[in-house]
Formats: sequence, structure tokens, C-alpha cells
Amino acid sequence: MRGFTLIELMVVLAVIGIATGLLTLSLRGNDTRRLTEEAERLAALFRMAQSESRLTGRPILWQADLGGYRFRSLGQEPGQPVTEELARERKWPLEVERVERRELLFGREPLREPAEVTIAARGAVVHVALDALGNARVGGCEGVECAASR
Repeated sequence: MRGFTLIELMVVLAVIGIATGLLTLSLRGNDTRRLTEEAERLAALFRMAQSESRLTGRPILWQADLGGYRFRSLGQEPGQPVTEELARERKWPLEVERVERRELLFGREPLREPAEVTIAARGAVVHVALDALGNARVGGCEGVECAASR
């Protein structure tokens, strides 16, 4: 007789099931990692916007929506461009479901009202907090996907 035994078939199915489970967890962690990396990039851009606003004396407005975000120069000459790194309009690296605090104004004054931007995508949530001095810090990731990626 030729063929496979029941034990051999069950072992193969178990291996396929374990591999599928690991792949699913890996993909979820990837989305969480991408969201956290984007939050870190946004925090760095906030620091750049704060520095440029202090140096030039022009206020800079950050605007976000579910598609992405951008920085604009305000003041006497609103059309005057910001630095190249800030001028580029950016898209979120994955589908964002919610952005809380869609506008932030960076002024030339060193003190500002603390603010927090919350970004939610695919069950994961990250926070970018700005303190009174304009220092940006990325808060923890929340959600089912975040727990699975730890």
C-alpha cells in the first residue's frame, strides 16, 4: 500500500497552521511598526518646524487628514515656502482611521501650550506629545495588534 498515514497528514496540517499563525502575527506587527516609525518621523518634523519658526519668525501650520499631512508657512507672506523637508506633502504609510488634533501651529515663541496628536490605524494607536517647550515625544502603541507585536 502506498500513501500517507493519518499521523503524517496531521503533522503536516499542524506545521501549516503554525506557519500561518506566525505569518499573521508578523504582518500585524509590521503595520504597528510602520505606524510607530511614522509617529517618530512626525515628531522629528515637529521639532524641525518649531526650530524653523523660531529662526525665521514665521508661524508654521501643520495640517493632517486621513490621507496624510503637510506643513504651511503663515504670516505676512503666507505663500513663502518652508524648508524642503517640511514642504513636501506626505501620505500616511498605511490606512489611517482617525487623527485627533488635525492642526498645530508652531510659533516663534519658545513656550507653547502642550498638545498631543493621536493617530489610529488598523486597531493600533500612537500618540505624539508636544510639551510646553515644543519637544516632541512618541507615546506608546495601543491595541490588539500592538500586544501581538511585543
